Amino acid sequence: MSTTRMNEEQRTQLKALDQLDSGSLVQPITDAYKALLATVQQIMLSSENPDGHNRAWSLLKDDAFKDLAAIQKGKLDALKDLKMKANQIGQLLLKP
Repeated sequence: MSTTRMNEEQRTQLKALDQLDSGSLVQPITDAYKALLATVQQIMLSSENPDGHNRAWSLLKDDAFKDLAAIQKGKLDALKDLKMKANQIGQLLLKP
C-alpha cells in the first residue's frame, strides 16, 4: 500500500468522530474512539515521528479518554471537545 493511500485511509479513520453529533448514541461515539485508537497505533508503528507520536498518544490516552468517559456518563456536550482533540491528534500524526 502506498504511503499516500495509507494516509488517506488513516485521515478518514481519524475524522470518524466528525460525522457524529451530540444527538448520537454513546455506542457509535465509543466505537469511533476505538477506531481512532487503533488508527493511532497503526500510524505509530508505521511512521517515524517520535515527537508527534508521544504528543498524540498522550492527548489520546489522557485528554480524549476523559472526554469519552464524560460522554459515557451522559455528558454528550463533551463530544465537541473529543472531536477537537481527535483533529489535533490527526494533525500531529499526519504531518508531511
